Amino acid sequence: MRLRGKVALITGAGSGIGLATVLKFVEEGAKVVATDIETNEIAQRFSESGDVLVEKGDVTSAEDSKAAVEAAVERFGKLDTLVNSAGITPRTLGPGADLETRWEAVLNVNVKGAVLMSNVAADAFRNGSGGSIVNVGSIMGLVGYPTTLPFSDGFNPYPASKGAISQLTRDMGVRLAPEGIRVNAVCPGFVYTPLTDNVTQNTEIHESMKSLHPIGRLGEAEEVANVIAFLASDEASFVAGAVWTVDGGYTAQ
Repeated sequence: MRLRGKVALITGAGSGIGLATVLKFVEEGAKVVATDIETNEIAQRFSESGDVLVEKGDVTSAEDSKAAVEAAVERFGKLDTLVNSAGITPRTLGPGADLETRWEAVLNVNVKGAVLMSNVAADAFRNGSGGSIVNVGSIMGLVGYPTTLPFSDGFNPYPASKGAISQLTRDMGVRLAPEGIRVNAVCPGFVYTPLTDNVTQNTEIHESMKSLHPIGRLGEAEEVANVIAFLASDEASFVAGAVWTVDGGYTAQ
């Protein structure tokens, strides 16, 4: 078990990649603090587990971010890993949200949330023996939104927010590596999660999305979690400031 003895804090743990990462980390021997803005479902799921502490919190709040890190240290004695998985898309807000509302909401969660959590986690790592941050970005932070899909008019904040995550990863990666803190990111292709449910239910759009990946399908959240677990482990001890695509060949075309 590659994460035995590790303590991890995972945001966006209520569903999708975040939830898959919680399950993978526990399988690999880690103790986990699972946090999300809505925790009823995950609290019930892990109510009998001594390896998982569920904490309700908003990543856009500096106070909540600090509380989550403090909870990890208080419950498990330390913090080794932060996984910034919390994220939203404009579709999360519904069709009535105007441009300014969409940009503020998406950048707050996807970028500000990762910055606030990373800042307090880094302080905890400095008080220990170093640590690892894994950011969940997206291929949409590396390439333009596909014109064959109807989700963007060029003013979609999601690609910009995930582009910020890639650059944040590089900048934190080189700045924090000398302190024994490794920062890396995964950039998934289109993956089956609640964020994509409302578009994969459309057969035509679903087939178009699959065709964009040379591997011929969309990804599963567990496949992304596998890479996150590797990057958080000591096996990735020489990996820092790296942005890893987990995209079925999407960006290699």
